[in-house]
Amino acid sequence: MFRLALRTLRFRKGGFAASFIALFFGAAIVMACGGLMETGIRDAVPPQRLAAAPLVVATGESYVERARVDASLVAKIAAVPGVAKALPDVSFPLDPLRDRVPIGGGEVDGHAWSSAELTPYSLAAGTAPADGSVVLDDGVAAATGQGVGGTVSVAIGGRIQDFRVSGVASAASDNRAVFFSDADATQLHGKSGKVDAIGVLPAGGVSVADLQERLTAVLADPELAVLAGDDRGRAEVSGSPGGGDDLVALSAVFGGLAVMVAMFVVAGTLGLSVQQRHREMALLRAIGSTPGQLRRMILGETIVVAVLATALAFPLNLVLGRWLLDQLAGAGVTSEAIAFRQGWIPVAAGVGISLLSATAAAFVAGRGAALTRPTEALAEASLQTKWFSWIRLTFALICLGGGTALSVVTALVMSGPVAASTAGPTAMLWASGLALLSPGITRTIIAVLRWPVRAVTGLSGYLAVMNSDARRIRVAGAITPVMLATGLATALIYLQTTTAGGAPGFADDLTADAAVTSQTGGVPLAMVSTIRSQQGVGAVSALIDSSATFRAGEDDDDSATALGVTGDGVEGTLGISATSGRLADLTGNAVAVTTDRAERLHYTLGDSVRLRMGDGADVDAKLVAVYEGSGEETMLLPADLVAKHTTTGLASQILVAAADGTSASALIGTLQALAATDPDIRVGDRASLVSGGGGGGEQTGAWVNYLLVAMILAYTVISLVNTLVIATGERRREFALQRLIGATHGQILRMVGVEAVLIALGGIILGALVSAMTLIPFAYAVYDSPWPSGPLWIYLAVTGGATVLTLLSTVLSTGYVLRTPPVEAAATMS
Repeated sequence: MFRLALRTLRFRKGGFAASFIALFFGAAIVMACGGLMETGIRDAVPPQRLAAAPLVVATGESYVERARVDASLVAKIAAVPGVAKALPDVSFPLDPLRDRVPIGGGEVDGHAWSSAELTPYSLAAGTAPADGSVVLDDGVAAATGQGVGGTVSVAIGGRIQDFRVSGVASAASDNRAVFFSDADATQLHGKSGKVDAIGVLPAGGVSVADLQERLTAVLADPELAVLAGDDRGRAEVSGSPGGGDDLVALSAVFGGLAVMVAMFVVAGTLGLSVQQRHREMALLRAIGSTPGQLRRMILGETIVVAVLATALAFPLNLVLGRWLLDQLAGAGVTSEAIAFRQGWIPVAAGVGISLLSATAAAFVAGRGAALTRPTEALAEASLQTKWFSWIRLTFALICLGGGTALSVVTALVMSGPVAASTAGPTAMLWASGLALLSPGITRTIIAVLRWPVRAVTGLSGYLAVMNSDARRIRVAGAITPVMLATGLATALIYLQTTTAGGAPGFADDLTADAAVTSQTGGVPLAMVSTIRSQQGVGAVSALIDSSATFRAGEDDDDSATALGVTGDGVEGTLGISATSGRLADLTGNAVAVTTDRAERLHYTLGDSVRLRMGDGADVDAKLVAVYEGSGEETMLLPADLVAKHTTTGLASQILVAAADGTSASALIGTLQALAATDPDIRVGDRASLVSGGGGGGEQTGAWVNYLLVAMILAYTVISLVNTLVIATGERRREFALQRLIGATHGQILRMVGVEAVLIALGGIILGALVSAMTLIPFAYAVYDSPWPSGPLWIYLAVTGGATVLTLLSTVLSTGYVLRTPPVEAAATMS
């Protein structure tokens, strides 16, 4: 039977090509998701700036902000036997300018020239920098248009400074850097007695592994780590190096959903391909083939296609995995420094899942034809009528029951955006249950739509309805991908828009009229005093976004967003009012928390609150105020306190409110006049505050969700086109007979056009049920409303796109089939 399966492939190219496409893209997506998961688990950050140092001493833990080590450790490490050199590295962000405009193109850091050996950099021209001069790497030199002897403008710490270019250096890495004299670098770094990392160069003949153990024993500090290999890159990256945990969770969700969709797509495509061959199966049964032989033949055909598809999907999966990682890094979901890693395990898992899906689909697809008695098979060869089985019904009821249970849990148990964790699986369970019952549901849909369609479309509609009713099992196979496309896309997109609509926005309560920002990434805190002294200014507050952890107990750490603010300007700009205490007392080491958090942690005014700041430093702060907040996710701290524990020490923006009697436009005019004296300053009005305030995490989450929708939708669309093309190609003989009895091309195209509309409407109806059972409970969980939040045009775009795609796929494939002369087509076995 295996030889027969191989020969069959030669004469069933269309059906097997469709199965191949479904398996090919499914395997590529699943393997790519496996690669993303391994990337997150490994969390590898290959070194660039420190590539020439086999060992690097840095902080052992990862924090949101850059954590630093004591500079005194340099001498201690240099004295360890086996160490040839211990070179400190300081790093601070800066923006080289060309014509007073940032050059862009990625992050540029400043370093001391004495650490250039750690990359290594070498002078291509000029000399090492002295005080007041710099060495540019060749990339920065080209971007700024400055060479040896020129003058380059650099924005550092919110100020633009000019330096003479003493040299140009080059290195093999992609790192972009500007090198200063050691004295200038220490001053610009601004962290007295601290360095970012210490590169260690072993003496000749000393084993890196032995020296690593020796340094670890000498340092004997759990806060420090001696890094080797890819781990060295962690010392180069600000904040959490790779973001691997988020990547693991995301790839698991994405991969799981992709596997479920892939199983539906493969099962639907193979099932339709086998259904086309009922006459062939009937003849094989009539001449003595056993059910087992037929099953083995179908299984053999499928395995050959599946093995070929998964083998060819491997190169695509590498490209797709790296592309997805780049997109996620660009959106801020993970670090741009993390390296894509894919070993044999995710590849083997992807191949195994693809082959298992194909084998299961082939078994299900061939079971009906193989078990049918020969006489029944011959009678049913041209038209399939049997679809029901107790196994199908059992699994359908399990899926629908599980979906109903999750809908109830989402509505009654879950709350807020976290309800999305149960809403997503709800959509898949409902889609699975309805897909299993789709032949029976399709009959009901056709009966409901029969009269409206016939009333609008006349004779073409009459023929289309009759055809659809007679071929309802195969019509159901076409309706299923439309349901998946519309149901999943609508559910996933409106989950995101409902989350955004139900979550209180940061900018909603702002009372500021303007915001002062920097074109180079940060505003010095000293600008607060400068702005406060301007005429017409009422309230001013810096805003620094970081994080901190409540150290309530050894095992009771509680993370929150730490907003650095100016105490006497909070109420007038952020619109936050204290329910007890005074926000104006946010000076020195002070903190204000939400009422929910104060109640949960049993804090009262005057208590000492122990915090671990974003860079890992511990701070004891006095609780000076409690305020009403949206949940427990924020705390307020003095801006200068937060700035000490951030990588840049700068405010992201300064919020300004107009004084009584001063209009917002007059205030903005005053601030713009101030900005004219500093080319780095930018002024935005209230509209820019509302559109851009906060929401960074929401925007990132939305972007990821939309990427997920796009990937799944693209794969589902492939299935939809495959299914419709196969289904149309199957009807070659039917169309030929219609043409032989006098039907014209136009009449046949109109008939199949109406059938396509029926298929699209059926899929949209079932998709609407899937999305409704997902979104209505979720909307209740988010803000006690049965209606999801989001514009109507999204739904119209999804359903309209599905309808157009269904219509085009059907009509175009029919037009192609009609190119064959009717006599020739009628002689061809369907």
